[in-house]
Amino acid sequence: MQRRKLIKAMGLGAIGATSIVSGCQTFPKTLPQASLSEPTQAGHFSNIIVGSGYGGAVSALRLAEQGHPVLILEMGMRWDRSSKHNTFCKMISADERSSWFSNWPNAPIPIPKPIKKYPGVLDLIEYDEIKVFAGRAYGGGSIVNGAIAIQPRRSHFEATFPWLDADEMYDTFFPKAMKALKVSQIPTEFFNQTKYYEFTRAAERQAEKAGLKTEFFGNSYDFDYMQREAKGEVYASALGGEVIYGNNAGKFSLDLTYLKDAEATGKVSVKTLRKVAAIQQLPDDKLRLEVHVLNLQGGIAKVEHYTCDKLFLNAGSTGTSELLLKSQAEGYLPHLNEHIGQHWGPNGNIMTGRNFVAAAGAIQSTIPVKAINMWDPQEGATEPAEFKIFAEIAPLPLGLETWTTLFLAITDNPERGNYYYDKDSKSVKLNWKRSQNEYSVRAAKALLEKLAAANGGRISSLLFNNGIGDNFCYHPLGGCVLGKATDEFGRVKGHKNIYVQDGSLIPGSAGVNPYVFITGLAERNMATILREDFKG
Repeated sequence: MQRRKLIKAMGLGAIGATSIVSGCQTFPKTLPQASLSEPTQAGHFSNIIVGSGYGGAVSALRLAEQGHPVLILEMGMRWDRSSKHNTFCKMISADERSSWFSNWPNAPIPIPKPIKKYPGVLDLIEYDEIKVFAGRAYGGGSIVNGAIAIQPRRSHFEATFPWLDADEMYDTFFPKAMKALKVSQIPTEFFNQTKYYEFTRAAERQAEKAGLKTEFFGNSYDFDYMQREAKGEVYASALGGEVIYGNNAGKFSLDLTYLKDAEATGKVSVKTLRKVAAIQQLPDDKLRLEVHVLNLQGGIAKVEHYTCDKLFLNAGSTGTSELLLKSQAEGYLPHLNEHIGQHWGPNGNIMTGRNFVAAAGAIQSTIPVKAINMWDPQEGATEPAEFKIFAEIAPLPLGLETWTTLFLAITDNPERGNYYYDKDSKSVKLNWKRSQNEYSVRAAKALLEKLAAANGGRISSLLFNNGIGDNFCYHPLGGCVLGKATDEFGRVKGHKNIYVQDGSLIPGSAGVNPYVFITGLAERNMATILREDFKG
């Protein structure tokens, strides 16, 4: 391996305060531009959805198809695909489109390339001891994820929500979600033959030699399109180094599925670059939202006030928890209960890799399709494994041979943290210690030790600190847990016209990539909400 090239490719080594009178209370706000005038009254809406990720997209479609008007407020930009396939940037040539108001591209492995601040698609939220990746775009996390689509294990689902009807979820709502998300599986013949998945096959051979089982999983990528990419017939997206900063073709992100169908009803309007800063319950049971309209430099162009009858808060685990906690602390949502902000977890996320075992291929697909499964019992095992880990075989598409196998793993880490409002800084923080990832680190090391004992090789110390990426997560979950902070269908307790249908409903762990879990749960909840809360 050419070590210098690898290091270079990876990028390693290197306001005045005012207040606005709003009904019976005031909305304090911070304005970076002194020239800002009083807020614009943006009007009243029957239904406002905050956030256009999986829960928000389901809510929008199911409301709109039954004739209910919807306004979606999205903090990120809208990225409609260009016929020139230049809407999004590639991973190894990241520019300002990659990252949310950052001077450097946001990535799990540092990319030492300065960029100008811009409302790009991937945000990195930094807390004291963990960083959280988040999608910032119309379509939320679906724009920046690897589109790995897996139903939660039934045993894990039943342990998480023992009071839900699992038969209903697995017979109706998860299949409904998978169909709408356009989930499919890579054709076996194509997988076995294409040079773009040699990195996966190399890891599979290592696992087999170590006595570990591997398995395919679904994905919301168009594998018919991918096969045409491999033949050179169409623009190369997954086979051209695109994924965490968006795919210009091939991936079925939410703006091409749920959101597209919702807008087709004619009942949905969308406003982007809108950051909801506060939510206030008014005496007449309506809700008022203070919304900051962002400019392309990250400043506040103006402030808008909206009112609505019903609010569907789907800003993700971080966004939803922060908004509710901040509004509670400032007295605008006084009836929220003690579970707001609680039961948070990083879905047991851990990244690691191995070097010097087998060639992984100089060109790689960016779409994962297979994992080493050490979560479920191994064949012939007489005792449960010490650690549960589902290690997705991830690409490292640098355009050169790295001799590296990379894993994005999900572990059964039982540790939980919580969001809280810090009065001194007047901001929401996350109480999570890096030491709480000990289970995940030990699980990752157990996997690597099994692979090394059978195959040789060593941990990829160049990739992360000592070869283990345990200080960031892709799948933040919890903060407004179903049945605790909400009722059993996502109605926020204490405020009957606020609903939550995003990843904050799941207490810390989905056991797999969570978006099918989130989507299926939202489908189930919205079916009841529409039937019971929208009579007539």
